[in-house]
Amino acid sequence: MTIPETNMVPLDTISAKLVWLRDRYWRFGQEETLDDALLDLFEVDDEGQMTDEPRRDPLTGETEGLMVLGMSGGGKTALLKRTLRANPILTEFSIDEPGNTLFITVPPEATIKKLAEIILSETGYKKIDPRLRAADAWEMARHRLGVVGICAVVIDECHHILRPGQGRDVLAAIQALKHIMQSQHPVALIIAGVPALRDALLSEPSGETYRRFSELHLASIRPGTRSARLFETNFRKSAEILGLDVDEADDFPERILFATGGQIGKSVKLAKNILRGAVTRQRDTLCLESAERVFRKSNVQHTLTPFDTAPWPEVRKELEAMGWGP
Repeated sequence: MTIPETNMVPLDTISAKLVWLRDRYWRFGQEETLDDALLDLFEVDDEGQMTDEPRRDPLTGETEGLMVLGMSGGGKTALLKRTLRANPILTEFSIDEPGNTLFITVPPEATIKKLAEIILSETGYKKIDPRLRAADAWEMARHRLGVVGICAVVIDECHHILRPGQGRDVLAAIQALKHIMQSQHPVALIIAGVPALRDALLSEPSGETYRRFSELHLASIRPGTRSARLFETNFRKSAEILGLDVDEADDFPERILFATGGQIGKSVKLAKNILRGAVTRQRDTLCLESAERVFRKSNVQHTLTPFDTAPWPEVRKELEAMGWGP
């Protein structure tokens, strides 16, 4: 079942419902694809189960990498975070909680040196000399990964460190990623970002770093696909659990996917905001007028929206005639 039944605290208060909605993860079938890709990065036991030992090339000793690509709002972060919660082998590391997987989100302004400093800080090394050279910072960071027992590093929004510009060295950043997979202590590397991440790796003349990564592309949800059906199931089941009635004739799931171009992250965010709006206002039925108000809060420029109260086929036809495609 996409959304398992829960015997948690009864959802009989607004706050309980909002917490449940905030924390509920919606599955779209890409979880199995990511799990399968991760299996290729690690050794398996005699039962064929994944272990926490990264696979190493028998000649070079290098580990392998995975590149997760998708548009902004495509659900990459949620998918990766869910994997760390659900995978019995990979557990997220923090200073207070032991784990074997370090999850890093790269700030937009970060340089390659800054990323090394973030790794040092996140693994408990606080005495960072501001005069430290980037190369030395990375050598320390790789050593630190072995000290705390990290077997996998996830770098989300990785494209930020590969942006060209003043004070930035794209080739050095690419080399730093490759060196993680060449560490004496084996570490599998998962990087995630927009398609520009792949383009940046391909800018390395030798192509050595790019060849070390397999690729997982997160596509948008297209009408009529299994992902679209799962989205509808998630939406309707969530509404049911929250005590909200949804008229099938209103075609809420189709309208939401059209409004967001089928991008998973944006679709889930809009759907949850619509549900949240109904819960906080103590309504027991979803209506298109309320959904349109939610949508217009961040899309004020549109005269006609996918949540117009006319029948959805008519609304869609008019929107497409205006040049608004999914």
